[in-house]
Amino acid sequence: MESKVYNISELQFEHRLWKSEMKIIIGELNVYQKWLGCMGQKSHSVEFQKKIEKFQNKFVIQKTHFDSFNDKINSRDNFINSLEKEQSKNVSKENITDHSNLRSDINYALKLYKELTADYKIFCESAEF
Repeated sequence: MESKVYNISELQFEHRLWKSEMKIIIGELNVYQKWLGCMGQKSHSVEFQKKIEKFQNKFVIQKTHFDSFNDKINSRDNFINSLEKEQSKNVSKENITDHSNLRSDINYALKLYKELTADYKIFCESAEF
């Protein structure tokens, strides 16, 4: 994947957007997991419990990925902040190599997350207690 050069302030803005999105997604995952717990208490069907466990596992994996992305974003922010300190000035107008691998990973994870939540909503709508 080819890297582009971006203005640092553009990358910082993108980081803020990603962090916001990660916060929302992690909150949604917590709500979905709690709802799965409630659904699990309402049905004792072995097949239904297996489906619940499958979604719980997928939600845990997704949460781990998004937590990891937050860590990577924070690391990039720390790098930019260290550049500012090193140069004793605001580097927001300077350019830096793009983080296209991170962008690609996040976009792919968001695609998978949307597919998972769509499957989850179908499962919830079809659940019978």
